[in-house]
Amino acid sequence: MLLPATPVAEDFVLSVAQLPLYSESPRDGILIDVLKALDAEYTQGRFHIEVYPFQRSINNVVEGRADFHFPTIGPHVWQREDDELERAIAADGIRRSRCSLTKTHFALFSNAERPPLDTTALDAYHIETGRGHRAFFKEDFSATTCLACSVRKLSAGRIDGLVFAAREIEVLARQEGIDNIRRQDFRIFGSKFILPIGAKGDRIDALLCRLIAQLVRDGRLREVAAPYSAYFERAFGAPYLPTPADLRAPSGP
Repeated sequence: MLLPATPVAEDFVLSVAQLPLYSESPRDGILIDVLKALDAEYTQGRFHIEVYPFQRSINNVVEGRADFHFPTIGPHVWQREDDELERAIAADGIRRSRCSLTKTHFALFSNAERPPLDTTALDAYHIETGRGHRAFFKEDFSATTCLACSVRKLSAGRIDGLVFAAREIEVLARQEGIDNIRRQDFRIFGSKFILPIGAKGDRIDALLCRLIAQLVRDGRLREVAAPYSAYFERAFGAPYLPTPADLRAPSGP
């Protein structure tokens, strides 16, 4: 008599980018709390969370030192990505996941002591964004590797604008004692994982999407992220987390 197959226990190394507030260490941060909930949902093994500088964390997947990386962003919340960035990173043997664990609310920050920026003509201004996010915008934004430096430059009037994840910039501004920048809602992205291309990446992708969908449907993800998601819903009128409606999005190629 054939017995049902028992799922094979398998651990994975999850490399996480070190970000202020979001992922300070393998133990502390908004994203770390949510990733721990994902790990708890995975009963066939463990997700071993490690934290590194952003580009090194991605390189860990490229070079095989980690099984997947978090976070990166994509235009879709729950769909396979097929854009310029996806084609560029494919050259390094990596891809983005179909599913998002959270959402990322990007804002346009400008100097409150000057007139608001004309959002229909952003190429007319000197606007910076994170180097790793430059490819997501059709506008001619400049790349920065020091967000705190960009916040200081914006406050001093040395740049016209800064586009980045809203809450992170607001925290940096408070830490710098800066109160002369304004925020305009800009764009919402899905917060995704970077995986290796091929059968292993496809298998991890399917696993992550299944686990996240379970957490969304049973309300556990919302429970874990409650201290943070309230901010996004209040500030943007939009959720920080995927919703059941997002799960019904087309799966893509």
